[in-house]
Amino acid sequence: MLKFALTFIFACTVVSSLALAQESYRRLVNFEWEAIEDAKSYEIELQQMKDGTTPGKVFSFKVKDAAWNGRLTPGKYMMKLRSRDYRGVPGDWSTPSEFNVGLDTAQLKSPAPKSKIDTGENNEAKITFQWAPVGGAEKYLVELLDKDGKVIKSEETTATEMKISVPVASSYTWKVNAIAKDGIASDAVSVGEFTLMGKPIEAPKVAKPETEFVRELAWTKSEHVSGYDVYLLKYDETSKKWTKYKTYDNYQENTLPFDENWPGGRYQLVVKAKGDLRSHAPLAKQSFKVRSGNRSPAAEYTALVRKSIDRVSGFYGIASYLITQMQFKGTNMEKASAVSYSATGGTGRMGLGWFGPDTPWGFLGIIDLTGFTLNGTTQTFASMEVNSVYRMQMGDRGELRFQGGAFYKELPETVGVKTSTTTSSSEDQIIKAAGPHIGAEYWYSLSPKFGIQFNTHLYMSILGVSTPNGQPLEPTMSTQFGVMGSYRFTPTFTGLVGYAMREDKVAYKANPDSSNFAVDGDVNESTILGNYLNFFAEWSF
Repeated sequence: MLKFALTFIFACTVVSSLALAQESYRRLVNFEWEAIEDAKSYEIELQQMKDGTTPGKVFSFKVKDAAWNGRLTPGKYMMKLRSRDYRGVPGDWSTPSEFNVGLDTAQLKSPAPKSKIDTGENNEAKITFQWAPVGGAEKYLVELLDKDGKVIKSEETTATEMKISVPVASSYTWKVNAIAKDGIASDAVSVGEFTLMGKPIEAPKVAKPETEFVRELAWTKSEHVSGYDVYLLKYDETSKKWTKYKTYDNYQENTLPFDENWPGGRYQLVVKAKGDLRSHAPLAKQSFKVRSGNRSPAAEYTALVRKSIDRVSGFYGIASYLITQMQFKGTNMEKASAVSYSATGGTGRMGLGWFGPDTPWGFLGIIDLTGFTLNGTTQTFASMEVNSVYRMQMGDRGELRFQGGAFYKELPETVGVKTSTTTSSSEDQIIKAAGPHIGAEYWYSLSPKFGIQFNTHLYMSILGVSTPNGQPLEPTMSTQFGVMGSYRFTPTFTGLVGYAMREDKVAYKANPDSSNFAVDGDVNESTILGNYLNFFAEWSF
């Protein structure tokens, strides 16, 4: 009996993408074997096994060379062959050999091999898996494996795509195996790899130290962070440049102790949040100042106590409302009038100020509007002032603030008019004056939240902007004295309430005439004395 050493080579050529109607899908199959000496031809016998076990139809072929190719439907086969010599005499049949004709290997389309997919998702993304159809396939087995090789999804489908929700920020392997009706599968399983990129890391927010006594730096935790790259920069006053003072790579905490031995000055904290298979967050930055010299707990407590009266550097706004019991007193020599009365009114105040971080100087501008109602008639009058402000520290808890500038004010004048021997009436006029203003405020801190303020202001009316008779002003002095308690609600907002007594006085020369009662040297005068309940708010921008 002849013995044959057989080598089977399968050429996987697809006849068509899908089997045509009433036709079986066939693949081109090639066989090669070792040639037999003196053999002039060979006989091949192929028998298809129905359902993989039952012998079926037998196919016979004759070839001259030690090779055969033909098209076979996928399935299980038995094959044997023999040779014939130059006389045509056949040799013995070889032992039947079993082989399978499998389906073509599926061609993967999406996700592309070794691809990195940006999902923009924080947790999961729905991914569409697609592959080209395989001729003769009845269904497909799709498997999804995580980075550790664990199967997280295994499902059969008759379609050529499948959608699966997959956790992001991880790498995966997916496999597709085509399966025919009788269970015959592809010659090889198609394997693809891909990576799902998660949503970029959110930038942390760096907290600005509340005081120059810095003990710790902190920032918010970002979700899905694997670590932080932290850079502490210090400003070099000589070179006028920022230089790296400390660097921490892949830092795991969201707080950084600030060593008490590090020098004072201007610093900047830069934090970059990193994540696995996620884009790094934009740099988060925060600049801050560190006190030079003594940063002991005792020095910090003293500075903390002063917080109730400290103004934050930069722009700040003020708003207040003053409720007052006004007492008016006025004399008009031209009409021989002397009027006095009391009325309840109020004053609204708005202002804008600024203090520099490295200078004791600042400025403050204020606008007032006052009104009161008397006998059904409402009178309103305005004032404004612009001042330079100078701060001077007084001990550990006190501060003296000097103000100097110019003011403009309006003041009402009520004139009595006698209409007959038994009846009289009044008319209201407005006097407008301007001049210099000086003032002082003493602030004292009782605690980090509570403080007290004493203030005094002098207003010298020397310029007559407008008088009822067009005559110049007589110089007069208006005064204000007050006391207020303050409470620091937040680092940028302070509320105050207190009492103020203010006397506004304006005088102008009378104009003697034959039609009035004035004589040379007479002066018309208007005075309002107010006792104010003052509600005040101050906030920094």
